[in-house]
Amino acid sequence: MAVSIKVAGIKQTLNNVEKEYTEIINSLQRAAVIAAVSELKLTTPVDTGRARGSWAFNKTGAKQDAGVSAVIEAGILGPIPNNKIETLYITNGTPYIKDLNAGSSIQAPPRFVEKTLSRYFKVTSNSIRYS
Repeated sequence: MAVSIKVAGIKQTLNNVEKEYTEIINSLQRAAVIAAVSELKLTTPVDTGRARGSWAFNKTGAKQDAGVSAVIEAGILGPIPNNKIETLYITNGTPYIKDLNAGSSIQAPPRFVEKTLSRYFKVTSNSIRYS
């Protein structure tokens, strides 16, 4: 003897839970990105301050350079989406950030970028790119 139960509205309830879950993930991700960028700014070696001031985050991966344009603020990301997990990029547009990260300054250890980011995210060989 089989028992069958039909629950009305379960599909909508599950969709609502998925949207809420996605929004929570995106909120936590944004908080981690803001914290990571703040820490990168503190750990970046300073001569003129250009490299330190060029850390930014956005949805496109467009690089910011403090010598050229202003740092992107968190508000420019818009409302937190609940329909998909968003991808955020942390960038630094100074042409010598790779050299600084390789240890060209005695003010910061080599690979300070990876060390900082690994506190907030899983860092892989594809995570950090120079171009």
